[in-house]
Amino acid sequence: MRACVFEERRRWSIQEVAKPVPHPKEVVIRVKTAGICGTDVHIFLGEYFQNFPIIAGHEFSGEVVALGEGVTQFRVGDRVTADPNIFCDHCYFCKINKNNHCLNFEAVGVTRDGAFAEYVAVPEKCVFPLPPKLSFQEGALAEPLACAVYGVERSGIRPGEKVLIFGAGPMGLLLLSLFQVSGASQVVVVDISEKKLELALRRGASEALFSGESTAKRLREIAPFGFEVVVDATGIPQVMEKALDFVEPDGTFLLFGVAPRGAKMSVEPYQVFQKDMRIAGSFAVKKTMQYALNLLGSGAIEVKDLVSSSYPLEQFGAAFEEMMTSKDRLKIQITF
Repeated sequence: MRACVFEERRRWSIQEVAKPVPHPKEVVIRVKTAGICGTDVHIFLGEYFQNFPIIAGHEFSGEVVALGEGVTQFRVGDRVTADPNIFCDHCYFCKINKNNHCLNFEAVGVTRDGAFAEYVAVPEKCVFPLPPKLSFQEGALAEPLACAVYGVERSGIRPGEKVLIFGAGPMGLLLLSLFQVSGASQVVVVDISEKKLELALRRGASEALFSGESTAKRLREIAPFGFEVVVDATGIPQVMEKALDFVEPDGTFLLFGVAPRGAKMSVEPYQVFQKDMRIAGSFAVKKTMQYALNLLGSGAIEVKDLVSSSYPLEQFGAAFEEMMTSKDRLKIQITF
């Protein structure tokens, strides 16, 4: 089969590799759509789970084509997606419902071969049927939405609270929609792309601000005492530092964006102390995939407008270049 292999740091190639054979309790999926994620960029740059060679790609959908021994929930031809995170279910953290910190954690497209390929093998327990009306393109966004669902859970949002999001990329826009359905009274978004800010407004943002010299002043006008929930969806430490200033007393700062390993941000401990501030991380997902599919299947969350471009596998280089360089790009997908 054809696959995009990350051979080593900053080097990839399209290769012919062996088609996966399902182990017991695994299914093989013919990939129809696979999204490129910021995590894939970090893997490519050697900043995240640096084990090469690897076939990346963990946001995907497709059709079941082969079943391993003992698979009972799926049949050949089923339309599916998958939670790429594989938990052992028996270690210390799995036993106390902290599965995303599993001591034997694996992930499709991160620690084992993923979906930038014609076929991918996935444990049955990680596979989910696609809702009938959901396209493969939309289904490949279920995993990013599941990450956002977990992030909103971590934020502790309560009905009527105000939310500020830095970053209007695909994840920031998914968070915007989720905070709205979770009861936020207003959601303000800040970004450096006018195109993304326009989309944020179309998706219901209370206000969408271009990041510049007057941004802080306008945010103080909107919320003089700050916002109950402030979210970083950029992964940029300098943005995170500024975001802390807008957390209301007894509020929460959700660190959602992924910064490179080793990156640092400055935090004034007195500010955290004096404000009763909570700082929450949000790593991967924790059994939130079905909730994401429920939201997509019901139409409560729309994702079609989040896909900015699609490329065949043979044009992976162009897709990745757009991912790395375009400030206006949203979700870029590989189609088969």
